[in-house]
Amino acid sequence: MGFADFKVLCEKLSQVLSKEGVSIHPYHDSTLQYFNSLTPSQQDRAYKTLRDYVDICESAQAEQASLKDSERFCRRALERWGLSIASDFFLTVKPEDCVEIYTDEGFQIFRNLRFFEMSSYSVEELYSVEWWKLFGRDPEVTEKIFSMCLQTLQGRIPGTLKFDIAEHEVWENNSDEKRRFLIHPKVGSALHREGKILGFLVAQGVRKI
Repeated sequence: MGFADFKVLCEKLSQVLSKEGVSIHPYHDSTLQYFNSLTPSQQDRAYKTLRDYVDICESAQAEQASLKDSERFCRRALERWGLSIASDFFLTVKPEDCVEIYTDEGFQIFRNLRFFEMSSYSVEELYSVEWWKLFGRDPEVTEKIFSMCLQTLQGRIPGTLKFDIAEHEVWENNSDEKRRFLIHPKVGSALHREGKILGFLVAQGVRKI
């Protein structure tokens, strides 16, 4: 694993998403300045996370399955990682919602196609820069979301979490386009494997401003 391998994966994901009608740059600079600024362990995590995502996408497309089917796409990822969720999580999730998976350490490891449709960041940026540096929102809203997610990760909110958070603005901090969105957190679920909570799944409504 190294610079060249990560660069190939960035290009591969860009090509995979283009087959679904989604245009995303693999990187903005072929020197991969963001990836190269990472420590070796961070580079390893970025590479493995991106490799997993590309593998999941390619296996779905090989079976003629559309990545726009968020539930099926997400369940494929969960199956790969041996994770289970609350049984009613997807009942209120709509095709236009963003669905994301986070580890118990807060790293984003999965995004549905809707996320890539909305964001203007490159593949390199999304996999080399922490999401909390890429996006901004009112600190009070962030604190409330973190509190609810933490309670779920601690097992204090069993089943599906229903967010009691109003629609609010989120913006891209560092992109050229500086896109802005209205986000409405809807539901969340702890991710389980062999009785342990290993991450968090969240769905939220999103629209551009």
